[in-house]
Amino acid sequence: MEGDGCSSTISSPSECTEPICETVASNIQARLNWNKDPCSEFKKFSCWRKTFNNNITNFIEMGNSQKSVDMQIQFLLQSSTLSGNYKKLQSLYESCLKLTTNSSAIHRVFAYLGGYLTVGVLGPSSIAPLVAKIYDLGPSPLVDIYYDLSYGRRPHVLLIISGPSTSSVILENKIRWMSPKAPPNRLRQGIPKLLPDLIDQLLPSYLSYAQRISEKDTILEFIKDLNKLQVEQSRRGFWESSVLYNVSSLQAMYPVLNWTLLIPKDWSGPIVVRNADYLKALQSFLTKYPSRIAHNSMLLLSVLEILPKDFPNPEVCTRSTMWALPDLASELYISQHSSVDSKDIIKRAEIIFKSLKAHLKRAPSLKGAALVKLSALKIQSKTWEGFSNITQLTKALEPLEISQDNWLDNILEIYKRNKIVPNKINMDANSHDAWAYPIVSTIFYDTLSHSIVVPLSVILIPYFNARLPPYLHYASIGVSIAKEILRSITKNFDDKAMRCVPHSVNIFSNFSRMDLLIHSGGMQISYHSMLSLTGPIKGMPRLPGLNLTPTQIFFLVSAQELCTESNYMGIDTNATEFDNILGWLIAQGGSATEVFKCPSGSMINIQKTCNVL
Repeated sequence: MEGDGCSSTISSPSECTEPICETVASNIQARLNWNKDPCSEFKKFSCWRKTFNNNITNFIEMGNSQKSVDMQIQFLLQSSTLSGNYKKLQSLYESCLKLTTNSSAIHRVFAYLGGYLTVGVLGPSSIAPLVAKIYDLGPSPLVDIYYDLSYGRRPHVLLIISGPSTSSVILENKIRWMSPKAPPNRLRQGIPKLLPDLIDQLLPSYLSYAQRISEKDTILEFIKDLNKLQVEQSRRGFWESSVLYNVSSLQAMYPVLNWTLLIPKDWSGPIVVRNADYLKALQSFLTKYPSRIAHNSMLLLSVLEILPKDFPNPEVCTRSTMWALPDLASELYISQHSSVDSKDIIKRAEIIFKSLKAHLKRAPSLKGAALVKLSALKIQSKTWEGFSNITQLTKALEPLEISQDNWLDNILEIYKRNKIVPNKINMDANSHDAWAYPIVSTIFYDTLSHSIVVPLSVILIPYFNARLPPYLHYASIGVSIAKEILRSITKNFDDKAMRCVPHSVNIFSNFSRMDLLIHSGGMQISYHSMLSLTGPIKGMPRLPGLNLTPTQIFFLVSAQELCTESNYMGIDTNATEFDNILGWLIAQGGSATEVFKCPSGSMINIQKTCNVL
């Protein structure tokens, strides 16, 4: 009361005065185009600029932690201060920079695998012996074979046959539970960038011009079709795994390859086929092409798995060095962040995880097995202790010789080292724990440990700073964790939901309809968890200089995160299809329509809402 009248007790929200808030506000502001209407052109409003002024250079990729890791490691690899084992990383990096596609080492690999089969030559009766020879060398362009553990309190070792490791972000050991894990492999659509040049190196000079063109086109067609098959099969996931108990049963069911040449003779344990449909489809695919074409194409695919993913430059070679020696690169990364008190960051990630789980448990559609799985789900955001055990890592890397001049020989040596299966296989109570490589900035769901695995580099991003308002935490880390929670309990969406995703999805070379539905669901879960956790949103401090509400900033930051991630992955974010997808994602759930006060008939208002939850 003020005299005889009433006055409002609701004060305007406070403004965050921390320096980090000013920096973040400047970064968000720099991407906005206030001349565009968010209700009709959300992408153009939220992700406008690709270049920024110099005073915020360090925060250009505030949400893209992978870009930040790449830049840090590249700076270290180019410095003169590295010593000890880290010199091996530097030598590997330098050998990558010197690499060319007409290298004599590439021709040696071609020759070892049987060389080019020229026009008119009868191809082999089967490519199975060639695949075995390639696998013995290291690459696995058709199938990957490795060891992992079974579920349950008394785990035992399984031999697992899965799809190719072509696009794997790191070169993994054959025993997967004795070190950190990489996120699930996302196969890329299209042909590798080095392939056309590599074909020119493979084809002999005596071929006529017409023969060269014909051979090149046929090989490209084979590799494109194989890639399309592998991408389609990988999107189906591993829900339909089958278990066999001897190689003869495996050979009878999947005669596409000679498994006796691929599986160790002394193996007597269970064999898990992760994607049976892929092996059947592969057999059908190989009958469509002459074995000569299949042979020549397999030579190229095997060499592509030894080479960097693009023409060598400092950025490409940094990523390739981290791919080849992830343990050593991770140790180097962690050594640069030893002063960071990670306990507080890990605790905040766990708090967000719990609030996301609590919100999802209240979803009326979540019942039965899905609810049980959600209740048992854990988060793993601690760093693997092995990265701080320098003595053990030094001992493991001691025999490895890395040359400054020969990338291919280096990688073949690393492949050879990774294939060695130790005499003693360690299993203890923590064998089912999953750990992340901090240099691979992707949160992922691990089926074996039934946990969401969070790398250190992801939670070190500026948006997760403790001094920032919670809506920035939920717009960045919250969305990423929520997506993986949804993935852990969702076998598949029904056809109605899948049809709800617009056809523009094709712009995402790495994203299927399922992935986009999960992204949509993750945003909705994180948004509503934020509201329920923090009470009235009006009480959250605003960012200085931004005439935007906290809820508006949530959607803007989520969109900007996707834009930076897509740019990093090479997706054309200027394409109309990308505008449509981003507008569709923001519209799901209907909250953005209310937050931006979008009138009836506007693009965000009329979007069909998919009922993901």
